[in-house]
Amino acid sequence: MKKLTYLVASLLTTATVGMIFTGCIDNDEPYGIEQLRGAKAELLKSKKALIEADAQYKLALAEAEKVKAAAEAAKIDAERAKTEAEIAEIRQRMEAAALQAEQILARLQAEAELARLTYEQERLNLSTQQQTALDGFYRKYFTALDNYNEKYMEYVKAQKDLVANALDPNGTAYDAKKAVEDAVTTAQKNLDDAQANIEDYNEQLADAKTWKPSELGAKLTAYQDQVEENTEKMKLINLTIAENDNESEEGKALVAAKKALDALYNEEVEIPAYTFNADGTITIPGLTEPQEVIGEGWSYTWNTQYNYHGYNDALNALVNFKNDIRRYVLDDNDVEWTKAEINSLEAEKKEKAAEFDRLFAGWKMFADAYNVGAAPKYDAFMGYDELKKAVDAYNAQLPATQAAKDAYYAAQKAAQDAWNAYYDKNNLNDDAWNAYNDAVNAANEAYDKAVAAANKELDKTITDLNNAVVKAQQEKNAADSKYMTAQGLADKYTEDADLKKAAEAAKKVAEDAAKALETAEKAREEQAPKAQAKAEKANDLAAATLANAIADADKARDLALNEAPQIAGPLLDAANAADNKVNEAREAYVKEWNELSGLVSSWDNETQSTVGVYGAIVNQVEEIDNEYQYEEEWYDGENWHTYTWMSYCSYSLFNQFRNEVNGSQWDEEVAIPECSVADVCAYPSSNMRYNIIALSNKIYGSYYYDKNDDDILGIPSAQLIPLTKEDIDKMLAKYGIDEMNYPGIYNSDFGLFGKTLYVDNRIEVANAYITNKPAIEAAFEDVQAQIDNLVASRDELSDKIDEAGKAVKAAEEAVDELNADSWTEYNELQRQNNVADAMITAISEAALATGVAETEQYTQETIDEAIKAIENKIEETENSIPGLEEALARAQYVLDQYEKQLVSDAEIAALAVEEAKLAMDAAKEELDAAKARLDAAIKSVEGAE
Repeated sequence: MKKLTYLVASLLTTATVGMIFTGCIDNDEPYGIEQLRGAKAELLKSKKALIEADAQYKLALAEAEKVKAAAEAAKIDAERAKTEAEIAEIRQRMEAAALQAEQILARLQAEAELARLTYEQERLNLSTQQQTALDGFYRKYFTALDNYNEKYMEYVKAQKDLVANALDPNGTAYDAKKAVEDAVTTAQKNLDDAQANIEDYNEQLADAKTWKPSELGAKLTAYQDQVEENTEKMKLINLTIAENDNESEEGKALVAAKKALDALYNEEVEIPAYTFNADGTITIPGLTEPQEVIGEGWSYTWNTQYNYHGYNDALNALVNFKNDIRRYVLDDNDVEWTKAEINSLEAEKKEKAAEFDRLFAGWKMFADAYNVGAAPKYDAFMGYDELKKAVDAYNAQLPATQAAKDAYYAAQKAAQDAWNAYYDKNNLNDDAWNAYNDAVNAANEAYDKAVAAANKELDKTITDLNNAVVKAQQEKNAADSKYMTAQGLADKYTEDADLKKAAEAAKKVAEDAAKALETAEKAREEQAPKAQAKAEKANDLAAATLANAIADADKARDLALNEAPQIAGPLLDAANAADNKVNEAREAYVKEWNELSGLVSSWDNETQSTVGVYGAIVNQVEEIDNEYQYEEEWYDGENWHTYTWMSYCSYSLFNQFRNEVNGSQWDEEVAIPECSVADVCAYPSSNMRYNIIALSNKIYGSYYYDKNDDDILGIPSAQLIPLTKEDIDKMLAKYGIDEMNYPGIYNSDFGLFGKTLYVDNRIEVANAYITNKPAIEAAFEDVQAQIDNLVASRDELSDKIDEAGKAVKAAEEAVDELNADSWTEYNELQRQNNVADAMITAISEAALATGVAETEQYTQETIDEAIKAIENKIEETENSIPGLEEALARAQYVLDQYEKQLVSDAEIAALAVEEAKLAMDAAKEELDAAKARLDAAIKSVEGAE
């Protein structure tokens, strides 16, 4: 057979993937017709495409989850929305997400339809038997695909309904009552269909048990014909339904209602232009000039509320302008301005100005100490004099302590030298014995070497003599053997002169060898005794030498032992005297050290405080903290908290200095270190810089703080000077802001400086309001009237749309009633097709299981496998009954709870999302199974080619 290209499977497995489909359709003819004429290489290529497409197919759920995430996010936002503008934006976001899913699905469904047509063309190149074997599997696959796509869109729709209900709980976009009623109807139909299928399957099973192999091909064809016949009927029913939808009175009414609704969705609503103070008669400070809020030509439709210069823009413009005016009418607590409020603001201004001056002094202290571009100036810090005094006291004590340390280590060295001298002489006895033992050991070693050399020479001589005898004996034996052999030949062949001559020659060689052996034995007898005597003489000489050496060692040892006590005694007395001097020097050093250590850090019981250098540092930090701390707020995501900011300090320098001091106490090589304020200050340069920035931010705010350059509004933090509003306005030019007109920005962005300006502004606004109260309130009410009119126009359009939606719903119900019988017939034909498809699948899979691809090859074994498949289908359907009954009971329970008003529309919408997700997952499993069966069928047909 021609090799299939797998085009169909490649297309279908991407039919629900939210991705851009690439290159599966040719402009001239469907992809695969040309490749159909290929062979094994094209088949393998197509199989690869199928595998890749199957991997993409698994991303379908991810696309659905994206829509679900958009729905959930939109629902949360909807609950928090406070203005119509926010709700419009949420609706736009959800509708855009759902529209994208629908567009993707529509495009991929079109491609799947092209796949169907392509397969119809490809199958023309297959034999009738091959068509019969594959058609059922492809049809089952297409059916599963359509079902999955349907469930996918139902899942998307359920999410849209969930958000529609959240956005407009009382609107017509989502009908919860119909949803729960439809759920009961659907659950009942699913149960009825399953029970009817079981009856049909049992009938088919009884018939299957009478089948014969020769009839099986005809049975398969009959089932396929039944599906095709029913499919044609269903197409006619679809035409009837379409006619009812469009041509009947009810259908025409529905079309008209939808057109009316669509017209309302696209009805353009003009937004009146609005310019505040157009005639220039209002003389409120800050509101004296005409200001265009909404320009000419602004308008919107229900579907374009969020477009440029639409409802959303207009509402935002009015609300923002209203807030601008609001600050002239009400204070920050939404209370009308009063003289008492002004007095309170005056007191607040005084308090903030004092706070500014206090913290600015702290900034200046750190900035002066930081001394940008030069060495830090620690005398700028509060408490410097106390710290400097403590450092000077330490340095004044240092020379005496260092001298005592030097004297201690000098005494220690002298004592060590005295003891070394004593130990050197006190060991004379041991030295004498060590020298004696060394001499004896050396004599024994020399003796052993001499004896070993003599014996080695004797062994060599005897070995050489013996080897000479052995060699002569071996040569004699060889010569004798050759002579006997030669003489034997000569005796046997007496007339052969050559043999006789050879025997005589061999005899001569044997005689010479005998003489040589005699000579070697004689040499051994003469020379061996001489060698033995020589060795014995050498041994005797070595023994005499050893005895002399030991005697000399004895004499030297005895002499040394007699002299040792007279030398060591005086040295021991000198060493003990040196130890006494060490103890005296140590006591003096410890006394001086304790004095110095106390000047580093100690506890004063009288004042109950730490004194010394460390105490001065602690006092300095405490003094600075008390003077320049301030309260700060921070937000943890749920609650606001208050904490006290204090300048950043570090005791690391002091701790390092103290460690160096302590480390030098008993280290002879390390001098006790001197001290300076820079060595121990709690504010190293990095801390100074941090405190400068922190105080700068508190004073002037951090909104325009450049973290790379450490500056505030272009001025390095360590070079700030007290700024004015004019200074701030000038520097803001580099950020594209000419002047700070809105007081709230001062408050939020410019620290104490901004808050003081804000209070100034509030005082100015309050005075302006009290002076111009009637005009300001009239302006405020005028803007509010514009807002009310705009919202009312949209509410009016919303009411019209709701009424039109109800008319569409009523028309849909009339059309549904008109189509009810057609849909009943259609669903029954679809159910019958499902049963027939199950029978086709049973026969086709039985053919695969028994290894036959042609219908005329079917056997009784094929029938038996088909019967097993039918029995399995019956069992599978019977097993589904409890679950279907439970689903029906659950749907009826939800309907009952809804009718009793025990569950809300929102809960029904959320439940529908979960139910749709489960249905989509089940459809996915069916589609995967259909694909696996199709793969196996294609492989089987190809193998039987």
